Amino acid sequence: MSQEPLVVAVDLSTTACKAIAFDAHGGVVAEGRVSLETSSPEPGWREQSSDVWWEATCSALRAVASEVDPTAVRAIGITHQRESFVCLDEAGDPLRPAILWNDDRATPQVRALGSERIHELTGRPPSAAPTFYKLAWLREHEPETLERAARIAEVHAFLAERLTGQWATSWASADPTGLVDVRTFRYADELLEPAGVRREQLPALVAPGSIIGGITEGAAAQTGLPVGTPVVAGSGDGQSAGLGAAVCRSGLAYLNLGTAVTIGVHADRYMTGLAYRSMASPIAGRWTLEAALASGVHSLDWFREHILGDSSGAALARLEAEAAEVPAGADGLLFLPYLIRAETPHWDPDAKGAWVGLREHHELPHLYRAVLEGIAYEQRLVLSMIEAETGVRAERVRLMGGGANSALWVRMIADVFERPVEVTDHTETTALGAAVLAAAAVGIDAIWDVVATAQRMSQGWRTIEPSTRHRDVYRRRYDAYRELYPALAGVFARLAD
Repeated sequence: MSQEPLVVAVDLSTTACKAIAFDAHGGVVAEGRVSLETSSPEPGWREQSSDVWWEATCSALRAVASEVDPTAVRAIGITHQRESFVCLDEAGDPLRPAILWNDDRATPQVRALGSERIHELTGRPPSAAPTFYKLAWLREHEPETLERAARIAEVHAFLAERLTGQWATSWASADPTGLVDVRTFRYADELLEPAGVRREQLPALVAPGSIIGGITEGAAAQTGLPVGTPVVAGSGDGQSAGLGAAVCRSGLAYLNLGTAVTIGVHADRYMTGLAYRSMASPIAGRWTLEAALASGVHSLDWFREHILGDSSGAALARLEAEAAEVPAGADGLLFLPYLIRAETPHWDPDAKGAWVGLREHHELPHLYRAVLEGIAYEQRLVLSMIEAETGVRAERVRLMGGGANSALWVRMIADVFERPVEVTDHTETTALGAAVLAAAAVGIDAIWDVVATAQRMSQGWRTIEPSTRHRDVYRRRYDAYRELYPALAGVFARLAD
């Protein structure tokens, strides 16, 4: 049992809930993990049980509490899947399953309500991801749900209330709902009526890194952590990954290779553009500019499950080895990775995935390598657009997420980006961002500054330099990739009709 001060991060993603105890230098001391399942009652719909969110959180925290001295835990931080939400009754029970960020049912509402004004206020061009449009869908199709809802909770608000009894959330967690004026970090009242929402249904907004409250007796009994343990306001998983990678200044970018792939940079001023979403940073009063690919590592999982027919670790290792033997450029095969709509930079709900250039000599390793390369080209495209709009080049890119465990993909990204990328053996960078906020909030070792804490806890980055061996091939393929979506956009629209 360790007596050194610890902080625990709760990371409730789309596929799992993890609770991780970190020491003051960012080392992992203990971990609990519970897998989550997603249901799809209609094509394009994606839902989860919020009761399972809570059960998984308690189970993961109990696992941590059994491995450490619970009295050593100084604070808890939260990070989470963004845009997902649940409607709760007066007793706090769900009125229906939670609707997730990658649910596409609200596409008609996006077309009806999306506007430049909403982009200006929320930092997001019209897209099916923000909660705003899904609430508008509920208003049209399930009005009784919104009428009966005493609370409308994104994941952070849901967990914070269950842990502390306080109806409050971080503004860096609420802003992906599309109900927040990201310029001021306050709710945009003009957006509540079209979403069918009453102000009293929404949680109070507090700064990321502030203490929301302490663990209640009931939550303590379910989690194994002491009553009164501070719960610190966190941020969505994308911003949290950037903080965990200590991307706190210009000239650095983070690339989170998760279920959704996100790439982002720090910003000291608010700005909007089509190449990125403008979000509240985990550093209070600052912003994160982030591009998102909804079907990131999800594309790889889909390939292994539906094309390869084998999702085992051994099958993945074989496939990676075989893809590494395929020449750079995948023998002329390109993949457009829009299995779940296109957000940045095209904002097209009708966009779809496509292999282009198929010939009879292409086999499964060619198709798989093309998926890896397609996602890499997409990230180079949006990063170049962010750099053009901000006027700042990201000299280095820090990689994290499950996809960063692929040596083939990491090397490929460095070569496609033509700049150094940095990786670490620390696999829980997103959770680390929540731990950074928790540690700074309680001043572990008398360090209260968030940036200083991030730099202290984010350790062990090693550099992968780009190779010039395949530079010409990747440049040609990238130029061809940039033409794929414009060439196919009209086809996608006709297929949607």
